[in-house]
Amino acid sequence: MIGLGSHEGFVPQRFDPPRALSWLPINLGYEERELLDHFICTAPSTLAIFEPDKNEFLSLLVRLVLSDSSPSSVAVLQSALALSLFHRHGLQADVYRFKARVLRTLITSCNPSIESPTLVQHVAARMILCHLEMLEMTNNGSLWYCHLVEAKYLIDNAGVDSQYCYGGFSRLVAWVDYHIVMSRFSLRHWHLKVEPVEEIRDSTPVEPETCLSRKVKGVSYYSHEILRHLYITFEIIQTPTNSLYHSDEYENFLRCLESKITDIVPSALEGISDTVSGLNTAWMAMTELFKLAGLIYLKRASRNFSGISSQIDTMVERAYLLLDELGTFNPTFPLLIVGFEARTDKQRMRILEHIERAMASSSLRSLHGLRNILQQTWVQDDLAMDYELDYLHKLDAVIGSYRILPSFA
Repeated sequence: MIGLGSHEGFVPQRFDPPRALSWLPINLGYEERELLDHFICTAPSTLAIFEPDKNEFLSLLVRLVLSDSSPSSVAVLQSALALSLFHRHGLQADVYRFKARVLRTLITSCNPSIESPTLVQHVAARMILCHLEMLEMTNNGSLWYCHLVEAKYLIDNAGVDSQYCYGGFSRLVAWVDYHIVMSRFSLRHWHLKVEPVEEIRDSTPVEPETCLSRKVKGVSYYSHEILRHLYITFEIIQTPTNSLYHSDEYENFLRCLESKITDIVPSALEGISDTVSGLNTAWMAMTELFKLAGLIYLKRASRNFSGISSQIDTMVERAYLLLDELGTFNPTFPLLIVGFEARTDKQRMRILEHIERAMASSSLRSLHGLRNILQQTWVQDDLAMDYELDYLHKLDAVIGSYRILPSFA
């Protein structure tokens, strides 16, 4: 596996805790209390969330920890402690101890008629474990994807239109869907090709290969529209060997999809003063970056087009301006797609500077590999003096070089 740095050297960005933790429904020792405080201060910069206000989202997670002393609430707490401990001291025995407690609790308290808020807490605990496994990337393979699929299974089983969608659960649904979309991109290009199978009833998948073959439903309407369109993009794109590739139906669908993505207008958040928080500017810039990356990928991948395009060049330059405006930008997918378009030394230095800034404020594992895979791709581009390298082949080579399924969230 290439391009994987360690967690060392990461200096997390500190945020003000969303609430004073003067009371806890359970007794915590000094070290565990310190780990919880560390999680609260660093989670907004260590969790991959497609959210305009990460502090507000963190408040939701903290409420799930502090809601009561039930086993499912403790599971959220233990998963948060495990992630916090890993950030502070790396992989050690206590991290495994916390994870084992979480899994035991999730197994014993999970049943077909699981109800809120237990279901909400199960989803949160699974997603925090998902992030922890992304960081560890051990020989256990793609366990992060197992936790993600299980969280998605819980949501789909409950039904997002049901009584469960209350008190922020829709935001957890959107969190899961964001990672489902990005994992769908990875699965398109990763070397391990597996055929999806119908849902497996085992609620505690152990073998990563089992998770990778598990059929996952599409994203819900709670997710941002750009994510919904990206999911369709990653699902629909065909290879030239497919008979549908040359059909009018496919061509018409691509035009319709491109039009829908193009028509997305990044909108400001309601009830938030941009002069006070700056959230509107950052949120609109982030959604536009995903939009631009989606359009570039759609144009390139749908027809495996690797040549020069003035339209794509214009979108790339707009993306660089947005990145400069944001200063720090962590999501890896847009950085990867825009970085693939870098042809000059100036463009390459600009994207590397953005990646360096992102790595200084985030522990997302995918960022540490992104710099290396882009540099290797640029070397191959430079060696191809008289021709353009195959776009899909480059993506397959880059993503397929990972030993286990990578995430570009």
